[in-house]
Amino acid sequence: MKKIFLLSVTFSAFIISAVAQPQLIEKTDVPAGKVGIAYKKYKLTNGLTVLLHEDHSDPIVNVAVTYKVGSYREDLGKSGFAHFFEHMMFQGSKHIADEEHFKIIQTAGGNMNGFTEHDKTTYFETLPSNYLETALWLEADRMGFLLDSLYERKFENQRDAVKNEKSQNVENQPYALGFEEEINELLYPAGHPYSWPVIGYTDDLNRASMNDVRNFFLRWYGPNNAILAVSGDFDEAQALKWIDKYYGTLKQCPEVKKVRAPQVVLPQDKYGAYRDRVFLPLNLRVYPTVPQYHRDEAALDLLADMFGSGKNSLLYKNFVKNEKAATAFAQHSNQELSGEFQIGVIAYPPDDFNYENLFGEIDKNVKATLDEFEKTGITDDALQRAKAKKITSIYDGLDGVFQKSLMMSEWERLLGKNSSIQDEIDRYNKVTKEDITRVFSKYIKSAGAAILNTYPIISAKDSAKSSNPYAGQTFTANPEYNGLSYQPTPDGFDRGVRPVPGAPKIVKVPDYFQFALSNGIKVIGTSFSETPIVQLRIEMDGGELVNADSKKTGIASLTANMMNESTKNYTSEQVEAELDKLGSDISFSANKLSTVITVSSLKENLDATMKILEEKLFRPAFKEDDFKRLKKEMSNNIQQEAKQPEQTATKLFDYVLYGETPLGLSASVKSVDKISLQDVKDYYEKNYTPTLAKITVVGDVNNEVAKQKLDILSKWPSKNVTVPAPPAPVTQTADQFYIYDMAGAPSTVVYMGYASNKYEPYGDFFKNRIVNFAFGGNFNSRINLNLREEKGYTYGIRSAFSGNAYTGKFLISSSVKRKSTALSLAEIMKEMKNYNTNGITDKELEYTKNSMLNQEAIKYESSMQKLFFLSDIVKYNLEKDYTQKQNDILKGITKEEANAQIKKYMKTSPLNMLVVGDKMAIDAQLKKYAAEPQYAPNLSNIKLKKISD
Repeated sequence: MKKIFLLSVTFSAFIISAVAQPQLIEKTDVPAGKVGIAYKKYKLTNGLTVLLHEDHSDPIVNVAVTYKVGSYREDLGKSGFAHFFEHMMFQGSKHIADEEHFKIIQTAGGNMNGFTEHDKTTYFETLPSNYLETALWLEADRMGFLLDSLYERKFENQRDAVKNEKSQNVENQPYALGFEEEINELLYPAGHPYSWPVIGYTDDLNRASMNDVRNFFLRWYGPNNAILAVSGDFDEAQALKWIDKYYGTLKQCPEVKKVRAPQVVLPQDKYGAYRDRVFLPLNLRVYPTVPQYHRDEAALDLLADMFGSGKNSLLYKNFVKNEKAATAFAQHSNQELSGEFQIGVIAYPPDDFNYENLFGEIDKNVKATLDEFEKTGITDDALQRAKAKKITSIYDGLDGVFQKSLMMSEWERLLGKNSSIQDEIDRYNKVTKEDITRVFSKYIKSAGAAILNTYPIISAKDSAKSSNPYAGQTFTANPEYNGLSYQPTPDGFDRGVRPVPGAPKIVKVPDYFQFALSNGIKVIGTSFSETPIVQLRIEMDGGELVNADSKKTGIASLTANMMNESTKNYTSEQVEAELDKLGSDISFSANKLSTVITVSSLKENLDATMKILEEKLFRPAFKEDDFKRLKKEMSNNIQQEAKQPEQTATKLFDYVLYGETPLGLSASVKSVDKISLQDVKDYYEKNYTPTLAKITVVGDVNNEVAKQKLDILSKWPSKNVTVPAPPAPVTQTADQFYIYDMAGAPSTVVYMGYASNKYEPYGDFFKNRIVNFAFGGNFNSRINLNLREEKGYTYGIRSAFSGNAYTGKFLISSSVKRKSTALSLAEIMKEMKNYNTNGITDKELEYTKNSMLNQEAIKYESSMQKLFFLSDIVKYNLEKDYTQKQNDILKGITKEEANAQIKKYMKTSPLNMLVVGDKMAIDAQLKKYAAEPQYAPNLSNIKLKKISD
């Protein structure tokens, strides 16, 4: 990569202060024939850093604004405020009405979001490129004018949303509390900026005030503390004019200095424990290491891969291979102030329930494995494999304008200068075996670790609950927030005038080639050269549908798992070692409808990767010891999933809709136990066939190259196999309400819906997707604005029509506050009745059409988007112009037609309602509110039914 520094730091600062337009500081070019990110760095007079990367391959653009503020800028007693403030930034500003930010972006056909970490907060939009000025205007308005629209109800709604998010994603998810809170409190000293969770403690959130919001905005949200990255299809000169117009007059926040924190050192192991809703106990060992881009970071990353990633690692051999654990892993992550080297062992429950003894044995065995690694694991071959995998993952970061914006922004935030893909690759290529030995000795062998043991909850009286270690304490107010005042600078233009988008550019639906191999396999593919990676997807129809014995449900998945193991000529370790050296991946998986083989390879290594695929696909070994281990893993994972509310709701809702059929049944401990190794062999022999297969390929290959690379699959012998259509869904004549009891669960998962149309591109299935958009298909939908933004019952709720070649369903899904379960059900049913009775409004239909039509521009950008788009074409035998025909239907649908569709397919009865949560609490609510007039019409007919797995 060629980097040109146009001004020295000292000189450029002088020039910037004297000239009132963006100043070019630095540019990075990509040599011909290489892949990378060519971009330029500019500075505004107010300190805003601007990064511009032009990419005209798709008519889309990404705008990402990163503020150098995260939870590490918070004070004790005010945890979670950076993340809370992120929510407030989506609630409108001086010139943008409440909820309008989402609506504007979605009308443009774009997507947007934000996220908060310890060290930063990032906001982004990806949208058609003719809306670039709109995105810049929106981000500038909330950077400069958020406080003009701040009021109490908005503040309280977002406080509820954050608390719901914490309940749903932390307290109601297995292990999340350990990773988000418990380990940080153990690893970092009290008061360290990483010692509290990013999402914060609930009691701190309860104490947050409107004044806190104002001060946080004034202190940190200035252009001098932000990085604006723009990637995609735009003209640089025009973009700079817009950036100068909308951002140039914004006032700076007070000077922001780097956070300083001493390096964390644990002289000896430090132990902690907590209880969670899990079936499989977790032992998590974390060593403190170095900040991101420290000279030892790359060596520690590769060390983690060598020690604990894949079947050739000692961690796998000493824990998973010998059936001591379901999973064992090592990973190294870094942030601005520190790094963490994690070793995790998710073990099987002990037969005698003596968890103390179990954790003691794990601890001893991990230490022994580390000793063994020091003696035998640091080899040239292991290092080579780790480097190849890492380099492929770096190339993955080029797949999309959003990823490129993030990568550029991180280089700037952490390095303060431009960098390149080649710089990243060089960092890892330069690591030597001696470097691995050195960092292992310094940060692992000679250091202590924080060790957290996660015990399964045994008693219903126990709960997984966040606890603030600083609760009840008072802290001195931070003087950084004293004397802050809000006085926006006048502009020479009216910011209230929304930019008019330019003429839309023609959307490039991926051009594709098609051919058939000599054994009949249909192949579809498209050329894609933005990364050097080729992606293959081989999908065989069947899955569980071709399993004739319902008592052995799970055989498709178990067979696929066995295909990931040894072949007749090579052990699974040998196969994986060869794939790692190539930076390639081959994976088999299965579901109720199909078996899927995914292949990822650098183009230069595709021939070698296909040779390995040939070995895995045609010559599986089906070893007894592999089978025994995988059955045990599968059975224990099923029991683990039973502790996860969303997983449980998904399985049970399918059963409610489809009953004792392949679509309704999920693998259970009993069904897996009945599967024999011979069953797996028989399933493979009968159902792994090109007769049922279709191949999709995306990468830097054309029709002729693809034929040559895939010819190896022509050897696959055909078999006469047909896939039986599943039985029709369960006939339903009345509303049904089911409850699955998860005693003590802080949130309730709600699923509501019914069986509906199968997939087809132009008829009722497609029209149902149109009319659902306003009801529950976007952030500004009726149900989300009601339950999240107005009532504060949930972090989010959505509805969708989904379908396949056989059937489909309509599903409303959410996780709601436990205490608001009954009220949430009532509001959902009220909204359904209103929509069915009164239909869609003119404004809603116009919004739907604009949004869905404009979405076309961002549908085909990444390699995976292209892969699944083409996969659908070959799977459903779609016409080449089917998306244009869909757009014509969308443009032409009238309000009357939409309302007829709603009345017919978005019905309020018969309805299936399933809740997964604390039955005692839910039952009490239903009885209470059913007796109240305003809720009785919605809730009085609900009859509780206990449903089991």
